[in-house]
Amino acid sequence: MTILVLFASCSERIIVSDADSLGLRYKVKSMDESFYIAYNSFDSIVLEKKIYRYKYQFHYDCRYKSVEKNFYCCKPICDSMLCDSIVNVSKSDSLKQYFPFAYKDPEYYVVNYKYVSDSFVTLDFLDRQGNLINYINRKYANNRLIVEEKYSGQGNLILKSGFWYDSDNRLQNKTVFYENDYVETNYAYSTGEKFETGNEFNYRYKFDINGRISSKKTYKGIIFLSETSFYYNDYGDVVMQREVDKKGIIKKTQYEYAYDSGNNWILCVEYNYTGNIFVRKREITYYS
Repeated sequence: MTILVLFASCSERIIVSDADSLGLRYKVKSMDESFYIAYNSFDSIVLEKKIYRYKYQFHYDCRYKSVEKNFYCCKPICDSMLCDSIVNVSKSDSLKQYFPFAYKDPEYYVVNYKYVSDSFVTLDFLDRQGNLINYINRKYANNRLIVEEKYSGQGNLILKSGFWYDSDNRLQNKTVFYENDYVETNYAYSTGEKFETGNEFNYRYKFDINGRISSKKTYKGIIFLSETSFYYNDYGDVVMQREVDKKGIIKKTQYEYAYDSGNNWILCVEYNYTGNIFVRKREITYYS
């Protein structure tokens, strides 16, 4: 059974599995991904602060088995090694005064996926001690997600999302219902384009011949805010994003990759338009 499928225009790439949604190729068994803030030193990239770590486990058919998240830094400016050392040393009031963030347990959860049937999946979110934080029930029809319900660990309904599709199996409407409110997003299509209309912001996407996003325009109501163009390498990974806002100011972000024998990237270096450098490292294992 395929769990995650995006039906959009005939020009938009269809995501056929959970592994595919992460851009992974071949039969991936597990992936350990870490994200760092880095800097340049004598033409070398030095990892400075570890921000988060994700550990993915996949079934043979590329569905999620579990996803574990460990968030190390409470703020981008904090040093994860410093945070860890303070937590493990002393918890005196004087240290708390200068490093209050260091005494918070790093954000952590693990999601276990339970495939009850071809049309029903449950996601259990567990804390570090294995306690149930909350859970999500997903209902499918013809491999399309039609209902998603989120509950607290005590079983109280937090929100409910409904998904509606057109005659071409393209997502037409998504509505999220809260206790006293709802948020609605509508989608419309033309050749090679998709239009997304929300409560506050609207988007217009264009796709290339491979179904990848080539440009994205952002509006607030009918007011144009920015246009972002996307450029890809031969592996289909983004190598540059170029954003131009309504004042003509350009923000450019570039990416460099290293790949393994399965053509999956295992190192991604992002040179952000803010001047920051971010690094993602992956360790990938495959089914034989």
